[in-house]
Amino acid sequence: MLAVKNRTPQDALPSRLQEVLDSLMDRHLAEQLEHVYRAAAVAIDRLGHLNIVKYEPSTAEPDGADLSLWETMAPAMAETLGDVNHLIQVTRQQFPAPERTGSGDSGWRPPPASADERLAQEVEAVFQTSAERLGKRLAELGERVRRPEVVTDRWALMTELQSFRLDFRSRIGDLVYLTVASFAEVRREEVVPGYGLQMAAAAALRSATVDLRRSLQGKLERVARTAPEGLPALARQVEENLGAFSTMPASLTLRTRDKRELVGLREQLRQLAGQPRIEGEELLRMMQPFLAVLERIAEELTTQMLMVQDRAVWASCGAKLELASMHLLLGSPGAERVLLEALERAGELYGRSAAFDAFLRKYRRASGEGLDEAQLHETLETFRERLAALPFH
Repeated sequence: MLAVKNRTPQDALPSRLQEVLDSLMDRHLAEQLEHVYRAAAVAIDRLGHLNIVKYEPSTAEPDGADLSLWETMAPAMAETLGDVNHLIQVTRQQFPAPERTGSGDSGWRPPPASADERLAQEVEAVFQTSAERLGKRLAELGERVRRPEVVTDRWALMTELQSFRLDFRSRIGDLVYLTVASFAEVRREEVVPGYGLQMAAAAALRSATVDLRRSLQGKLERVARTAPEGLPALARQVEENLGAFSTMPASLTLRTRDKRELVGLREQLRQLAGQPRIEGEELLRMMQPFLAVLERIAEELTTQMLMVQDRAVWASCGAKLELASMHLLLGSPGAERVLLEALERAGELYGRSAAFDAFLRKYRRASGEGLDEAQLHETLETFRERLAALPFH
């Protein structure tokens, strides 16, 4: 109950976004923008917190989506459609599209009299076009979930719903960022509601998938040293690892297609674990494709979602290391504090590089026991080297 009570209101705006609104001279425009931004904040929040995990099937095979499934899925579908529709309605109320003449054009409009008016017309056009495109995407969602290949496959239905929810959230975030950036120099993470939480979830998932892959590789290295009679127990351990991963909060953001791979592999491993003996080649052949899936997930998160966030973390860590160096030069006890803060922040980069990940694991263990001056110097220099070597695409 405490977590619910302290949860940020759904329509809360980031402080930097509120600052930009407060700075606008045109107060009518500011009010119009605030209405849309609050509706956007609610949509982003609800699309991000709508839990579809409970609707996912327990087997990787298609089970045939029947009427009971549609009845179960109806609330999730209705929420998705309703949240985006509400934003579209608010946007059209605040920034209505110009009336078209009988010939089909929107009529003549005088040129803007000032820079402020030009910016107002610019964001008005963005809102109008965005509302139109969101409406079309809603119609596409309605059409796609009625296609035969989706109706007959629960996994396909879940994939479509998750894909559209992510797309809506991304489009709404882009809408907020693009229009706010017309009035002030801002960063996406400063003004897009829920952006920080979304990036934290992506970083947590990357970290979890990299750790899972490392753990599975370690177990598979034991295959050659294990007799066929002992491999069913190893298969059981691997399945338990996958089961533990599937219950982690980070796995909630896993794409449905990848969850299907996970569920399918667990089913196969349970079957192997029930046999008296297994050939090592069979277990390896079964596991290798999933290791590739985990590698792909981490790569996609890095290149498609976390690139800007990673650069910001990288720069922040570099600044903290500079502060730690200054503390060390002056013999200040603040050196260890700042270095530990840098190590904590660097955890958000876990999964970008095997060498950097190994450094983080090693020095996190060592930092728990305290660091003397020599260890501080060594950690600082190694940290600098590993940070500079990180691969940015």
